Amino acid sequence: MAAPPAIVLSQPQMGENIGAAARAMKNFGLSELHLIAPKCAWPNDRAQILASGAGDILARARIHPDAAAALASFNLVFATTARGRDVLKDIHTPEAAAEKLRAASAAGASTAILFGGERAGLDNDEMSLADAVITIPTAEFSSLNLGQAVLLLGYEWLKSADATPPIRTRPSHALPASREELTGLFAHLERELDAAQFFFPPAKRETMVRNVRAMILRANLTDQQARTIRGMIAALVKNKYRGNI
Repeated sequence: MAAPPAIVLSQPQMGENIGAAARAMKNFGLSELHLIAPKCAWPNDRAQILASGAGDILARARIHPDAAAALASFNLVFATTARGRDVLKDIHTPEAAAEKLRAASAAGASTAILFGGERAGLDNDEMSLADAVITIPTAEFSSLNLGQAVLLLGYEWLKSADATPPIRTRPSHALPASREELTGLFAHLERELDAAQFFFPPAKRETMVRNVRAMILRANLTDQQARTIRGMIAALVKNKYRGNI
């Protein structure tokens, strides 16, 4: 199992954003939080409120005076920035960074993702300590809330090893309709269609009947669904004779 990267927040200004970041970490399997010289009081009540179930991450958070101290134990560090044109390091999308972080972690490296403060982001000295950069593609507005940025990177980390199938269908415990139920449905429907003179011209009746049956069979009806359709047919016929339709 690859150990998840640590999340390092440099000079965060608001406890709410630290709490939101912790909650995002909890959602996606990240557990190690480092804070560099937070601008807000610490511990912080607002952070606890926004963490909403991730209070254990806040309780274990480590405080450091500067980026050099916070990053000293890590072998691979990615820094996040919206100013990709201003750096000379390799710039990764979140997806590419997550794959590289997971590969490094699986090989035994200790990894981290460094986030800048809400107002100005990371300064040049902090950027110089990172091996590479992550820039999150956006449309017209590049600035993201700190909690949003952590959530997005956490999602990409989890997704890089997630085996969830692209499409899932809720399992059904209903039994497939039996041949007896289906033939009963065919006979019921065809009888009423004959009464409504649906099969026209008569010479094509057999072909039309086969087509109708094929459509029903392709639906892979359950026994309950077959009974429901017969009930619908009966209700329509009953209302027709009452003059309601």
